[in-house]
Amino acid sequence: MIVIKQRFRRPNQAEGGARLRPVFDDFHLLRMKGEFEYPRHQHTNYELILVERGPYRCELNGAELTVSNGQVLVIKPGDRHQDHLRHGQRHYVLHFRLPDLGSVGLFKGEVAPELQVGRGNHFHDALFLRELRREAEQAAAYAPAVQDSLLEAFFWRVVRDLPSGGLSETVRRLPQREALREQIVAVMHRHLRANPTVRALAAEARMSPRHLTNLCQRLFGEPPARLLLQLKLRHAEEMLRYRGLRVKEVSEALGFANPYHFSRVFRRHFGRAPSFK
Repeated sequence: MIVIKQRFRRPNQAEGGARLRPVFDDFHLLRMKGEFEYPRHQHTNYELILVERGPYRCELNGAELTVSNGQVLVIKPGDRHQDHLRHGQRHYVLHFRLPDLGSVGLFKGEVAPELQVGRGNHFHDALFLRELRREAEQAAAYAPAVQDSLLEAFFWRVVRDLPSGGLSETVRRLPQREALREQIVAVMHRHLRANPTVRALAAEARMSPRHLTNLCQRLFGEPPARLLLQLKLRHAEEMLRYRGLRVKEVSEALGFANPYHFSRVFRRHFGRAPSFK
């Protein structure tokens, strides 16, 4: 017997920290029989239109747009919009909020309407919307959390397909922000078995101690020493749970003063003793 195993790993991402999370409000599937001009209206929230059978045509902020099958249009709060609905047309309409961005928004202030269209093929992403519908119909435990998670995955697929020239500076900087987070976490991980000073960590990261401290506070909400301790404790939990090491062995491996000190710190962080037996 031959077994072929393919492993698909999560791309390297920094741990912890704030993320941009969309919040799901509602969605519907629109099927057109006949023709209809939907009245011009102004949006108070984000609306995402995924075209399943089109083309979809509309007026957005005075410009006429045509969105083809599989493409996505993202309408932002304040936009003036009018649908030109035609027979046989079929598309999903999803409403969501971006509270983490506040007044900044997904798009820059004066964005051309054509830059709000993702021109890639998102036909298969309708799966996310069908799952949103299933969660709404079943109304099972944790349904809102599942819906927000589904929306988050769909949202980022759409954002990476939108023209970068139309995105706000905050959103465009998110990959750079993530790269900084990964750089800092990589330095920290190389010192999980020691207790380096902030100056030593900063030197390895090629920045001043003050700059490292400011970055850690901004990107992780913690100073460097506290961040290193958190990473140590997460690693300690993995060593205890999956490698079956004893508390004494983990304490020594991660540079704690003694097993008693390690146990106190672990309990303070996780709310339980460092044992998985």
